[in-house]
Amino acid sequence: MIAAISVLAAAVTLAADSAVAWHGVALGAPASTLRPKLGDPLRIVPVNGRRVARYWLPGANSTYLLVVEDAGYISSFEAFTDAAPTAVLDNVVPDPSGVRLGDTLETVKSVHPDYHSAIDPDDRPLLAVPISPTTNATYVFQDGRLRSLQWTTTAQTARPALPPLTAPAGDSLFAAILDTQSDETDGVAWEYRYLAFHPCSGDTRWQIKSQSAMHAAGHAYDRLHVVCPATNVERDFYFNITSFFGKL
Repeated sequence: MIAAISVLAAAVTLAADSAVAWHGVALGAPASTLRPKLGDPLRIVPVNGRRVARYWLPGANSTYLLVVEDAGYISSFEAFTDAAPTAVLDNVVPDPSGVRLGDTLETVKSVHPDYHSAIDPDDRPLLAVPISPTTNATYVFQDGRLRSLQWTTTAQTARPALPPLTAPAGDSLFAAILDTQSDETDGVAWEYRYLAFHPCSGDTRWQIKSQSAMHAAGHAYDRLHVVCPATNVERDFYFNITSFFGKL
């Protein structure tokens, strides 16, 4: 047990002394580095001059990654689950300190003995942890298990503004939405999830009328022809599925 804690402590020190990167997301890096690794986000929401991008973490229906972009740079990432976990979630890789969603409160305390306890706006216990002078981690718990983990950089350096996170329209092959899942099962599930986060009218979801595969310039695409039940408007959504085409 002592050896295990020592290993985790070393992981925390490493994260403090080097660039913090997790699941293809590096704090302080240009937001443009995200698309080749994670594909396009399910949704981008502007919040107080920043943009928050939502990504799905395959393996559980309700597990997501949020990435906050500020002036074209990644300022924080958060992994969370919509439902309170009852065990460690194997579909989510450990954070830079070795902590996993679903870990117990006591486990996280043992990894981060310099924690500060608090309560979040939803009356859930949280641990705030200083990782380095410019990096902080926050862990939120429910029913004794870790429900969300967030890492944030507070570094303020003079940097030129970069292009912000944007999402393609998906209305043509040229503007296809990049789906980078590893197999067809997750890839198709991701497409349907994307539609769910882009309702056609209010909360009304698009209905799929047809689906077809296409190839162009060495890439594979999925075309979903959809209709809006509330307005009868029809359109196509194009997804670039080259990463998983033919992989079951």
